[in-house]
Amino acid sequence: MGQFAWHEQVAPLGAMLDSLEAQAARGELATSGLEEFKGAMDDLRLRVWSLLMAASADDPHAFQARFRTRRGTEMCRALSTDLRTGKLSSLQPELPTLGTAARDLAAAVKDVRRRPSKARGKGGT
Repeated sequence: MGQFAWHEQVAPLGAMLDSLEAQAARGELATSGLEEFKGAMDDLRLRVWSLLMAASADDPHAFQARFRTRRGTEMCRALSTDLRTGKLSSLQPELPTLGTAARDLAAAVKDVRRRPSKARGKGGT
């Protein structure tokens, strides 16, 4: 069996979500069917997660740690980009809390990287 073309499958989903976000920003998003769409995406996410866990059965804890770290990195980068480009409003009331959480995370990463640890190479990137 040939290699599955992940990028060819994911790119249209990303484009579709970008289109939905643009419609919502313009106030043009029809909400009928959106709940069902969200449910389908949630189901997709959970099913993919189970496939990833099954493929990483040798060390699921390390897999989960890597996954969470990578997902956190993606979210931080996306939020930074959205703030810099104006896609995310500077008027968001949650921004101070986000800033505090980001500073706390940066300090925790710095602290844990300083500590010598036998487990440091395990489960991380």
